Amino acid sequence: MNVILTTYQGAILGPIARVLGYILQALYALLANFGIENTGICMILFTFLVNGLMMPMQIKQQKFSKMSMIMNPEIQAIQKKYKNKKDQASQQKMSLETQAVYQKYGVSPASGCLPMLITFPILFALYRVIYNIPAYVPQVYDVYSGIAQQIKSAGVSVEQLSKMVSSSTYVVTNAVSAAKNSDNISYFVDVLGQFNTNAWTQLAAKCPDLKTAIMEVAEKSKHINTFLGLNIADTPAIKSVSVIIPILSVVTQILSTKISMAGTQQPDASDNPTAQSMKTMNNVMPFITGLMCFMFPIGVGIYWVAGNVFRIFQGIGINVYFSKIDMDAEMAKNVEKNKKRMEKMGLDPNTTMQDIAKQRTSSINNKTTQAKSSNKNSGINKNANTVSKKDSPNNGGNKNYKKGSIAAYANMLARDTGDKDKKEYRINSQSSGKSQTGKKK
Repeated sequence: MNVILTTYQGAILGPIARVLGYILQALYALLANFGIENTGICMILFTFLVNGLMMPMQIKQQKFSKMSMIMNPEIQAIQKKYKNKKDQASQQKMSLETQAVYQKYGVSPASGCLPMLITFPILFALYRVIYNIPAYVPQVYDVYSGIAQQIKSAGVSVEQLSKMVSSSTYVVTNAVSAAKNSDNISYFVDVLGQFNTNAWTQLAAKCPDLKTAIMEVAEKSKHINTFLGLNIADTPAIKSVSVIIPILSVVTQILSTKISMAGTQQPDASDNPTAQSMKTMNNVMPFITGLMCFMFPIGVGIYWVAGNVFRIFQGIGINVYFSKIDMDAEMAKNVEKNKKRMEKMGLDPNTTMQDIAKQRTSSINNKTTQAKSSNKNSGINKNANTVSKKDSPNNGGNKNYKKGSIAAYANMLARDTGDKDKKEYRINSQSSGKSQTGKKK
């Protein structure tokens, strides 16, 4: 119960963090059976495992990126077409034409964002677990609980312990705040779990009667927290071998970003503010992360490096996988799936944007093309003389369009475009008539 007390209690991330905590606990217990009690190794395996579980979402994200390569020229053409048109009618038409492209290829814009929306909460929850391992792994909690009780009995407070920690993390801050209303031993454990070598030395000096017990726990803590000769509770230093962690973080993140973008057509950054921002972020973020490594314990840096290494191999594997897939065939499957989905929703694909989408986006607003498409969909005779005023595309088209459907929306725009053309024609005719009258006089 004490362990559960100080786990992250957020409404959304809390439950996810506890599930991840059970996975970490199982990994630690498994390694302990082989005589390996090391949080560094456990953390790396844990990071690999969780990222592996998220791989299907990463594949889906990459698939959307590959499909975007095929669609981007047409999407960019539409954006360029309406670049300087900010009025509502133009924005509506741009949205309509963009929807036409997506429907033509059977792709939903949301399919590119959904994997990230699912992945982010998991990654944030994973960070909470990594940062406070004793709260999620009972075996690690037990390493500190004994000395924590003795320190508490000696009159040392959680706040006093917090001042010995090199960096005041949210774990330490929360423990100090909660300890004001409770003397539960778990809050002492939370802070002790953040101790590095220097902090243990300070504690031994403050409690000389407990020096032997404190140094025994410090040695045990060092044993389970040492990875490649580095104490993961320490902070990296420039004049130390630990500087390799920030360097590896920068290098691996750059490689991971480049590999994930390999084979993906990037939009022209010179004429696209969003693309410029993304390019700048991709170039700057690895170095920002490297600097942040100096502000957090080595264990956090190891977590970042491990995640980057996994994504490097994952990116290579995904790129090889997609190099063997016919994306045109995938597009055809998407169109078919989209058609069946619309039929299940009670919509007739033939009366939606499908016919418009079959045309090149540059001719979506071509009145002649719209008239032919409308006549074909509504079963009207191709002979223009037999088309009634009621069914004319420029007079509302088929009145049986479902209210709020894409088809009704497209038809409304076609009607508005026709009305505008008629108005311009009348004005031009009147102007021409006046001109002719002026000439006769």
